[in-house]
Amino acid sequence: MSVLSRRRSKKAKFKTYLWNYREDFIEEEALNCDYIIHLAGAGIADKRWSDKRKKELIESRIGTSKLLYDKLRLHKNHVKAVISASGAGYYGQISTDKTFQETDPPGSDFIGNICKEWEAAVNKIQTLNIRVVNMRIGMVLMKNAGALEKMTPAFQAGLGTVLASGKQFMPWVHIKDLLSIFFLALTNKEMHGPYNCCSPEATDNRAFSKTLAKSLHKKIWLPNTPAWLLKLILGQRAVLLTQGSKLSVQKLLRTGYVFNYPRLEDALNQILD
Repeated sequence: MSVLSRRRSKKAKFKTYLWNYREDFIEEEALNCDYIIHLAGAGIADKRWSDKRKKELIESRIGTSKLLYDKLRLHKNHVKAVISASGAGYYGQISTDKTFQETDPPGSDFIGNICKEWEAAVNKIQTLNIRVVNMRIGMVLMKNAGALEKMTPAFQAGLGTVLASGKQFMPWVHIKDLLSIFFLALTNKEMHGPYNCCSPEATDNRAFSKTLAKSLHKKIWLPNTPAWLLKLILGQRAVLLTQGSKLSVQKLLRTGYVFNYPRLEDALNQILD
């Protein structure tokens, strides 16, 4: 196993190869592999969505995908499959009663457009007779990292709240399931195209907040945090917290995959124990 990075690290546990999509550069030896897992992309929720940041969010996904395609096309390789991250917001960061399946069209908002362009760039690799799988990943639950790390302190202090209406859905997946699904995508030659990658349990923000509080042995006593306040604090990216839809995982389940943590309560108890 090896990793692609913009810089070398003496602490790296695996062989590191350098790449830089802005300079159209990748160490050719990095392509001497059977499979590529493509997770590159600036953090969608890390900073305010200024025009400059939006451009970076798009280019860090499209540019890296294009670089992989160009180098795989030009250099002899034996890559069998590319497994690429995408987002649960592919269908648009919206709240609706509809349950989205992989055959549904992309949303027309910023998040939907990012995911659409991201997948389109990666899917060009299919023309090289390389299998491509697009993982539309929900919020990843893990210990001491990600969204849960940011949410937990307020709930531990007894200050956790339901966000906005609380009716917006929050597609989520336990890190153990996410890794298992990626491994399945590598080894199952029948898997191709997009897969919704989240728990089969549809959870809205109200249910998520109450379950998180319960897992921490706390109660929610404060009123909902209003959407306007979240937008004031976070800017346009507040939509990541105030909107969200249900996703079907039937396509994934038809592969025979069995979730380790299909229920939110069990997932949180395992992580927070």
